[in-house]
Amino acid sequence: MNSSFRRIAVVGLVLGLGILLLPADTALAAEPPRGFTAIFNGTDFSGWKVPEGDGGHWKILDGVIDYDAQSEAADRRNKNLWSENEYGDFVLRVEWRIKETPYVNPRVKIILPSGLHKKGPDGQDVNMAVPDSDSGILLRGFSKAQVNIWCWPVGSGEVYGYRNDKTQPATVRAVWVTGVPASARAM
Repeated sequence: MNSSFRRIAVVGLVLGLGILLLPADTALAAEPPRGFTAIFNGTDFSGWKVPEGDGGHWKILDGVIDYDAQSEAADRRNKNLWSENEYGDFVLRVEWRIKETPYVNPRVKIILPSGLHKKGPDGQDVNMAVPDSDSGILLRGFSKAQVNIWCWPVGSGEVYGYRNDKTQPATVRAVWVTGVPASARAM
């Protein structure tokens, strides 16, 4: 597969208890905004590959994609929903709702605007306990480029794989804290 064109995957991770992805503007939008192409029609999985043996855990409910994180897919390493089409440079507009957050994660890091973790007087990462559901959207076909959809205070849209890559320059790592380039946040 050409590296500039990749499929988009919607993932439900181990802690994910549900994510709803909506078509372009609203759950029942008839037409995407000007300049956009809808990749979900609000009715069925046309244009998407549901994992083989999923058992109905990826489904369409009331015009939205719903996942309960219980996929029975044959390939236990890949229970993701993948687009059938490949895309090059694109802007992806997604609306989502996390349905439940019954798990409280006691090890959530406080993330500074630089992308680094806040440290305590002892030099260790400062942790906090927050309700935590975790899901995301894989871009470019690999987990490092997963846009997180979760309940962490840093907010959804963070790209954990880039923020935590110590080989990246500080300006790149800071970009991924909010999904908005640091230069744009300064405006």
